[in-house]
Amino acid sequence: MTQSNMTTKYNDTFDVAILGAGIAGTVLATILAKQGVRVLIIDAEVHPRFAVGESTIPHTSLLFSMLGEKYGLRELDDLAYPDRIAKRICTTCGIKRSFSFCYHRSGEEFNPKEAHQFGTSSKDENHFFRQDIDAYLLYLAVHYGAEQRQNAKVATVDIDQQGVTIKTADGESFQARYVVDGTGYKSILAERFDLREKPTRFKHHSRTLFTHMVDVKPFDEVAPTLSLPWHQSTLHHVIERGWFWVIPFNNREGSTNPLISVGLTIDPRKYPKPDNVSPEKEFQQFVERFPSVAKQFVNAKAVRPWVSTNRLQYSSKKCSGYRFCLMSHAAGALDPLFSRGFINTLEIIGALVDPLLEALAENDFAEERFMPVERLHQRVLDYNDRLVNGAFISWADFDLWNAWIRVWAAGTILTEFRLMKALADYTATHDQAYLQGEAKAPVFSDFEDPDYADFFFKAVPIIEAFEAGAFPAKEAAARLFALMDSYEFSVLLSREAMRRAGWLGENEILSDRNLRIAREGYRWALTNPNTRDMFGTVDTFFRWRSKKDDALFVSNEKSEFTFA
Repeated sequence: MTQSNMTTKYNDTFDVAILGAGIAGTVLATILAKQGVRVLIIDAEVHPRFAVGESTIPHTSLLFSMLGEKYGLRELDDLAYPDRIAKRICTTCGIKRSFSFCYHRSGEEFNPKEAHQFGTSSKDENHFFRQDIDAYLLYLAVHYGAEQRQNAKVATVDIDQQGVTIKTADGESFQARYVVDGTGYKSILAERFDLREKPTRFKHHSRTLFTHMVDVKPFDEVAPTLSLPWHQSTLHHVIERGWFWVIPFNNREGSTNPLISVGLTIDPRKYPKPDNVSPEKEFQQFVERFPSVAKQFVNAKAVRPWVSTNRLQYSSKKCSGYRFCLMSHAAGALDPLFSRGFINTLEIIGALVDPLLEALAENDFAEERFMPVERLHQRVLDYNDRLVNGAFISWADFDLWNAWIRVWAAGTILTEFRLMKALADYTATHDQAYLQGEAKAPVFSDFEDPDYADFFFKAVPIIEAFEAGAFPAKEAAARLFALMDSYEFSVLLSREAMRRAGWLGENEILSDRNLRIAREGYRWALTNPNTRDMFGTVDTFFRWRSKKDDALFVSNEKSEFTFA
């Protein structure tokens, strides 16, 4: 008997059919089922199964917490906290204490002064072991009332005025009032309704090789670190027009998982995919170009077959329509750099749920209802295209990369502070007004700094002008830093927000004075070229407020910043 037949009795008519049982489909299904919606999840494969896309950042966790708070799902809030995951879900995930970037030149040892580390404060982030997290989320959706069909390959999807008809390769037929596609790159609906842009509009080009490995040496054994261990970070080794990722699952006390996710993402225009060379061999050839990276992988062994892709980028002419919507990775994709995949997924879920619930209640699925979701889809994809393309360009020169990474930080980190405040305010009041940010015409998030879009659209032409040869890298970097310094970019840290987000412990008290020092210091550090260790500690907050460079460049000063 197949998995798809080993189920409880099914009603073959549903409110919403979700194609794909990845994180997008199962989180959406859980929320809808909790609201009493009849949901069917259909997937061609079976959980648990291998998947990549494992790293969260504070923005990810804040969105999980916001969805959990809004829809009464503690289990989604749990996904923001490594200790809760270990206690309630699985012991196979890793922790992430920083977002770390090490710059490498071919044939040269790594220079610790050419690194960046963005700490996740007193709260750790996650390295999701996806096969366990994804399976848990499917089981959670079923617990709340969703029905599932695994090992069920969709053969046809038809949409008309009466609804949606889905037929599987095994001859089963299901009716639904609405269909959501979470099947990713091989999107069933994108293929069925010819939604893909051919060629894609995106400027960025990359391909990737990846696997899971054991015996990858902690980079701390190879090179000095900044504030936090490299091994407890999502580690990026950046090179000209490419980057390696190292995501450990074995870096948390009590972890039962020896694996480390490893990959290489490169521009195929500079590094064409070779013929008759295995992905493993190609990866090793790249590793050998960079002495410090080679030391980290000297004993590494793959535990599953390598995957090698062609160009990763794809996009869609439209992402929603009458009675259907594509989830984030079905609509388009760019590159895993900056870990924006989960963020896009959760933002699309957040934007879709309420309009979909209203459409179901009123039996009105007019395309216009879902136009805000459409606009969000296209906006976040276009933003990520420009952001990652700029990063790949900037890796031609460290000083330019040192400037461009702050374009990312000014968007992401300041957005996290604002979203953190919104979460705290919404938790305290459940006032829907707090779910709207201040940005009137955002480039990616309603909660970004109100000036960020204007800044970003002035920064992109600078990096692209450098690529076109208009001026050298050092001048492009200087222009970017000068542009950043022309904006206020307020740091909206508050005690209540930090406490709700887990960034301030129950027994920690942050004084007004210390909070002011943190705000002023962080803003200065954000655009100071010699601040590369961006982990907020007692020492660093005071040093930043005093406008002193990193310890790599100057000696430490005694701190006046204290928790009291």
